[in-house]
Amino acid sequence: FYKIKFKTTYQLIPKVPSKRIFVEPHPYLPYVKKKHFISPKMMPVTYPLNKDKGFLFGQYRTNNFGNNNGPNGDRHIAIPKPESLIRVNCIGGSTTGNYIVYKDKSFSYPMELENILKKQFPDKKIEVNNFGQGGCTSAELFIRFLLEIMDTKPDIVIIYHAYNDLPVSLTPGFQSDYSHAKRNLGETFYLYRLASIIPHLPLAFYNFFITKLFYQHIKYSLLESISKGRVCLDGEFKGTTTYKRNIEYIINICNAQGIYVILSTFSHYLYDEIKDTKLHKKYREGVILENSAIKELADKYSIPLVDNFSLIPCEDKYFVDSIHFTPEGMNLLARNISHPVMEFIKRI
Repeated sequence: FYKIKFKTTYQLIPKVPSKRIFVEPHPYLPYVKKKHFISPKMMPVTYPLNKDKGFLFGQYRTNNFGNNNGPNGDRHIAIPKPESLIRVNCIGGSTTGNYIVYKDKSFSYPMELENILKKQFPDKKIEVNNFGQGGCTSAELFIRFLLEIMDTKPDIVIIYHAYNDLPVSLTPGFQSDYSHAKRNLGETFYLYRLASIIPHLPLAFYNFFITKLFYQHIKYSLLESISKGRVCLDGEFKGTTTYKRNIEYIINICNAQGIYVILSTFSHYLYDEIKDTKLHKKYREGVILENSAIKELADKYSIPLVDNFSLIPCEDKYFVDSIHFTPEGMNLLARNISHPVMEFIKRI
């Protein structure tokens, strides 16, 4: 039945002991990654595009902010900021936070950006930090920016963020604090603990049943476990104004603190297999609305805007799905964003 419905064979989802779960509840956010914690072991990526390239999810230890940062993932972010260091913080969702291993080398867009800047300015101390958090909305980005990211005293903040607010925007009963569609991981965390003590059997139906009932593997069910309500694809996007408000608040804080902000539109690729699906066509509409909001904010505050929605070609070689990038795509994203960053560094 699964194969008939989804046109693919069901893949067994492994069981993860509760002590190996790499995220945890947080009092002010749905979840955070554990600090100084090793991620699940290296495994092939699960994206639909470029499956023949041998891309891998690597195994990394998180840093002192619970992020993967730098070549080995665990690069420390020093507080207070060292003298003469130019600190660039990249904030956003999984499209910022994503790491892909290709031919034994790790890639992320912030790392690609750092390589470009260091090559251009070999005599300067430059640090590009990855503050991407998979699945986070603009509301969670704003809270984390206030409570954590501001403490690092960045010189430049790059905002590449959209898409994750769309399911919230389409969930009935919209509330501007997103309480109608989001919940804390603590409400469902006990299901992972229960699943960790249930025997693992290599039977597809049994595995499917246990996974749906108890959330057996956090990697495959995290967003489901922190969401509530059902997305209505026939509804209107009611959260675009809230998304714009949250990003604008970050801009206002940066301006007040003398932090240089760079905005980017969000890339979206309707590849052949999804271009006619209701879900992805609807989300395309939402991305365009969010990109329009970003452009309006760039105009209002005279902020540099990198139009990656237009600059990154919609071709398989740059994407692993509709929004996440291949190493080549990460490099192109970084090159596009590097131009206003380099202009700012030259001025200072």
